[in-house]
This record gives sequence, structure tokens and C-alpha cells, in this order.
Amino acid sequence: MTNSRRNLISVILLTTAFLALLNQTAMITALPIITDNFHISLNLAQWLTSGYILVIGLITPLSANLIDKYSSRQIFIGVVGLLLFGSLVGPLTNNFYILLAARLLQAVAGGILMTFVQISLISLYPVEKRGAVLGMVALVISAGPAIGPSFSGLVMQFFSWKALFYIVSPIIALLLILGICFLPNFSEPKAVKIDMPSVMSSIIGLGSILGSISLFSSNVLGAAILLIFGILVTFYFVHRQLTLTTPLLNLRLFKKASFTKMTLIVMLIFGILIGTEALLPIFLENVNHYSSLIAGLVLLPGAIANTICAPIVGRYYDQHGPKVPITIGVVLLLISSIPLVFLTKQTNIWIVIIAYIIRLIGVSTIIPTAVTEALSELAPAEISHGTAISNTLRQITGSAFTTLMILITTIPAQFVTGFHLAIWLTVICTVLLMLIAITYLRSPKKA
Repeated sequence: MTNSRRNLISVILLTTAFLALLNQTAMITALPIITDNFHISLNLAQWLTSGYILVIGLITPLSANLIDKYSSRQIFIGVVGLLLFGSLVGPLTNNFYILLAARLLQAVAGGILMTFVQISLISLYPVEKRGAVLGMVALVISAGPAIGPSFSGLVMQFFSWKALFYIVSPIIALLLILGICFLPNFSEPKAVKIDMPSVMSSIIGLGSILGSISLFSSNVLGAAILLIFGILVTFYFVHRQLTLTTPLLNLRLFKKASFTKMTLIVMLIFGILIGTEALLPIFLENVNHYSSLIAGLVLLPGAIANTICAPIVGRYYDQHGPKVPITIGVVLLLISSIPLVFLTKQTNIWIVIIAYIIRLIGVSTIIPTAVTEALSELAPAEISHGTAISNTLRQITGSAFTTLMILITTIPAQFVTGFHLAIWLTVICTVLLMLIAITYLRSPKKA
């Protein structure tokens, strides 16, 4: 395959994944308007975002099997077609639950796309370029959600929330046509039997756990019962994966220290990223009374910084390893938390912008490093399962953080106090991330 053809395919795949992940957070700055338009609570409206992230996490375990079962072209055409369908249905309704269903259809496509794009790009490029390639993937994974609020703020300054769907639909349609014309088959279909008990138990178990978090604000007993039920079903799912000859997800990969510790770091950093992205625009709109445009633009410099840094970090990792990027990332995350835990209505907006830039640079130094390092000791046949596991847990953590942090803001009488408590949660998670990194990097070969 020529370099020009390889580059074209990479652009098609990365752009498609970017749009799916842009949709993930595009509704964040629209949430205050959605609550008014549909006359619903913020806790219900936030499911347009956390539900999207949750479904990505729930569908991702199935993605490894689907990618084995169907050809590359079948996967791309089917999934991008589903993404386009959800984007077309969303703006045609004035019913919140139909809107939510359209969002969840988009999320199904997004969950499969993330794993598919990573595996496809790994197949396209030689091993020595894997860090740079996964750096580009990490850029999309973090830049898409990071730019989403800025994109929606800009759009909603001039149009309604429905334009968030109308604008991306023709681009998705164009990418679908380009994929049909130029995308080759990276792999041929295999005789893979999808274990439906595993599929159902993963969806029911993890869905129940995450649903219970939102329910705690209104029904503590019901939430506790749902949480216990979810944990039991999830234990069944884990046990089944460890006993099946061909599991839905190969959880035995957690026997490898590099995969386990780096996956935990990816989970924590993604939760910190998505949780902060969800809360900051709401704070700026509800407390500072900024428009959705201003709230979105406040996040834009950080998103740009993330976009610039992620591929640079990927190339650095290829040459020097994980120690320096992860160390710098942890320090920057802690520094960025200082102004956020003391944020008030009187805080200068430039302090918020600078803090968010520092935070996103920290995120961009950790995500590509941790994602690549997590896969570094896996055999080629294990890559699809390792990628699916990492993506699943990352998205589930992001959904849990979004729901939990918004729930925390509703506990105190004042939103500002709740916001500070939610940011303190990210500080605790950063410290935990740091401790995991120290235990991993202590080994001389990881320096």
C-alpha cells in the first residue's frame, strides 16, 4: 500500500472517530437550555452526555468480537451508517426520550468505532511507528470530547441545539461515501460465536451500577439495591469471561502488570477529563451567567493545547519511554486543580482558561503514553481484546465521573460548594493515579 493511500485511509478513520467523540460532549453546554426547553431536571438532562459515554462503554466489549466476525468494510459501513441515522433522527423530535434514544444510537456507533479505528491503524503501520500512531488516536480520543463543548457553544450562539445534529450529518455522510470508495479490508470475517450471556450480563451489570449513581439523589434504598444487583451481575460476567475458551473480553490480560496499571491510569485520567469538561461549562453558565458561547470558548484553548501536545508526546514515547510524560502530566494536573477548587463567581475568567489549558496539557501527556504502554507487552492476537478492555473501562469511568460529579454538586445548598467538592474528587483521583504510576515506573526498565 502506498503512503498516500495509507494516509487517506488514516484521515477517513480518524475523522470519523473524531466526529463520534465530538458528539460525546457536544451537548454539555446545551444542557441548561435543554432543561428549559424540555422542562426537565439537570440530573435527567445530563444523561444525554453520561448516557452516551455509558453506552460507548457497554458496547465496546462487543466490538472485539464484531471486528473478528465481520470484514473491515462491513464494520465501517454499518457503524458509520448507524452514526448517520442517529444524527438525522435527533433533531427531528421534540420529545426528550426520543432525543436520548438518538444519542444512544450515536453512542453505539462511537463505541465500535473507537476499537475499530485503533485496530485498523495498528494494522496499517509497522510496530516501530505504533507510539506515534496511537498518539494520533489518543489525540482524537481526548480532542474530540475536549472540543465538543466549544463547538456546541459556538453553534448555539447562532442556532438551536438541533443544529448540533444538522452540522455533523453531511460530514458523516461524506465520510461514509469516502469509506465505501477507498477503505480496503484489513481482515476477513472469522467464524466467531458471540456469547450472548456475556453480552447481556455486561450491559445489565455495568448499566445497573452506573444507573444507581444517578438514582442516589432521589431514592437511596432503590439505588443501593440496584448497585448491589449490578455488582453481582458484573461478578457473574467476570467469572464467565475467565471460564470461557473464547471470552467476549479476555480478562486474563490483567495478569500483566503493565496492562493492568496503565489501564487504571487511563481510566482515572479520562474520568478527570470528562468530569471537568462536564462541570466547568455548567458552572460558567449557571453561576457566572455566561452565554453557552463564552462557556464553550473558555474550554477551546485547552482543547487546542491538547491537540498540539498529544502527537508530540506519542513520538517522544517511541524514543524515550513513559517516565517523563507521566511525571509531567501528574504535576500539571495537580497544579491546575489549585484555582479550580477555589473557583467563585468573582474569579477572573483568564484564570479559569489558564487552569484548563494546564489541565488539558497534563491529560495529553498521560493518555497517549498510558494507552501505548498498556498494549506494549501484548501479543498481536491480544491487541483487539486489550484495546476493547481499555476503551470499555475508560468510557465507563467517564460516565461514572460525569454522573457522580454532577450528583455531588446537587448535595450542598449552593452549587459553588458542590463544584468545589467535585473538583476535590479529581484531586484525590490524581493522587491515586500518581501512586499507581510510581509503583510502575519504579522498575528500572520502565525509566
